[in-house]
Amino acid sequence: GVYRTQDGGKNWVRVLFKDIDTCASDVAIDEHNPRVLFAGLWQMRRKPWELTSGGPGSGLYRSTDGGDTWAPLSGKGLPEGIWGKVGVRVAPSDGQRVYALIEAEKGGLFRSDDGGESWRLVNPQRALRQRAWYYTTFTIDPKDPDTLWFPQVPLLRSTDGGKTVTQVPGPHHGDHHDLWIDPLDTQRVIAGHDGGVDISTDGGKTWSHPDLPLGQFYNIDVDDRMP
Repeated sequence: GVYRTQDGGKNWVRVLFKDIDTCASDVAIDEHNPRVLFAGLWQMRRKPWELTSGGPGSGLYRSTDGGDTWAPLSGKGLPEGIWGKVGVRVAPSDGQRVYALIEAEKGGLFRSDDGGESWRLVNPQRALRQRAWYYTTFTIDPKDPDTLWFPQVPLLRSTDGGKTVTQVPGPHHGDHHDLWIDPLDTQRVIAGHDGGVDISTDGGKTWSHPDLPLGQFYNIDVDDRMP
C-alpha cells in the first residue's frame, strides 16, 4: 500500500491499503496544494512460472487531506473493466492538469483538466502501454503541462497534451525506465535506461553518454565449488 511519514522518515504509517495482492504502483502530489494526492494501486503477482497483472484491486485513488482518507476514482471518463498497472502525475505548473497512464483493455493515457473530477482518453496507443509491467511511467515538463516524456522501449514525447507521440532520437540505448527534467532549466534532461544514463542540455535534440561504472545483469551462474 501507500505509507506516509510526517517526521522526515523516522516513522511510517500505512494510509492506503487494498489487499495482500495489491501494491501501490505510483503516487503523485499536487505541488500547488500538497494535501492533494493521487495514488495508483496495482494488483499483481510474479512467480517463477507466471506473471499476472491486473484484477479488482487495481485502481486510481485521490486524497484531499494529505493522505488521511482516500476515495477511489472511477467512471467519469476512466476505463471500465479490469485494470492493471497505473501511473499518475500532476502537472507541476498546473495543479488541475492530471494525467493517468492505465493498463486496461480500453486503456491508454487519460487526462483531467479539473483536478481529477472528470477524465478523457487522449491517447490509446499501444506504444505508451506496451510491456506495462516494466514501464507505465512518464514525466511532465515542469513549466509546460502539454509536454510529456514517456520512458518506454524507445524514449517517447508529446508536446500537445498527449494527443500525439513521437520517438525522441539520440539516446544510445533502449529500454528507458525514468526521466528527470531540471525544474530550473527544462532543456536539461537526464534519461535512465538499461545502458546507464544519457544527458541532454538542449531539450532532447542531442545527447551525451557519461562514462559511468554502471551495468545491468540479466543472468549470473555459479558452481558448487568454494568459494
